[in-house]
Amino acid sequence: MKILLSSLLLLVSTAHAGLVGLDNQELGEINGQGGADLSWTLSLNHKITTDGSLSREYDNCSGASTEYCRLAISPNNRKDASGNMYWLVFKQLQGTLQLEKFQLDGVSIGDGTRTALQLRFGIDDKGNYLQPLKIRNFGYSALQIEKDSGATTTTAASPANKGYLNKKVYGGVDDANTVKTSSVFDQGKETGFTGLNIHGNLAIAGTVKVFGCNGSNGRC
Repeated sequence: MKILLSSLLLLVSTAHAGLVGLDNQELGEINGQGGADLSWTLSLNHKITTDGSLSREYDNCSGASTEYCRLAISPNNRKDASGNMYWLVFKQLQGTLQLEKFQLDGVSIGDGTRTALQLRFGIDDKGNYLQPLKIRNFGYSALQIEKDSGATTTTAASPANKGYLNKKVYGGVDDANTVKTSSVFDQGKETGFTGLNIHGNLAIAGTVKVFGCNGSNGRC
C-alpha cells in the first residue's frame, strides 16, 4: 500500500510539474481551429418510421383524442365579462422539420483581433452545397377562435371547460358536438376557418455570427 501511494504521489507531482502559466502575449500567439457538423430534426404528432425515412404521416397523438394535438394561444389573456378566456387554437398540429447538416465553428472577424461563434448552413467554407431544410406535412388542419365556458368573475373555468378542448366538428345537424353544414368536403372535420400544410424542401444558405463587443465597435 505504501509503495502504491508513493507511486501515485509521484505521478501527480510529475503531471503538476508540466503545467506552466501563460501571459496575455503568449495566449495571443496560440492558434487553434475546431468545429462540429450537426443535424437537427423536429417531429410533431407524426408516426415513427421503421425504414429510416422522415416521418410524414399524422399520428392523432398516438391514438389519443385529437384535442391533445393542438397549440392554443391566448393573446393578452383576453376574456369576456364573465371571465371566460378566448383562445386562438391550431387544431391537429403536425409536421416534421429536418436540417440534415449545418456547421458550428469559430471565426475571426473585423481586423482579426476578435473571435466569433459561427453557425453556417446551406453551404460550407469550401463552397460545397449542404442539405436543404426538409419540410414534411408541416401545418394544421383548422384555425379557430374558441372560448372557455363556466367561468365567473371570481372563478376560472375548470380544465374540462377550457375552450381549446372543444370537440365540435361539421355535420348534418346542429347540436352540442356538431355544427351544421351542407358541405360534403367538411363533414366530420374539426371546425375552423383555415388550414395550412407545407411539404417540400427549402434551400437556405448563410451564416450567423455571435460575438461580444463594446462601444468601440460600430455594430454595437
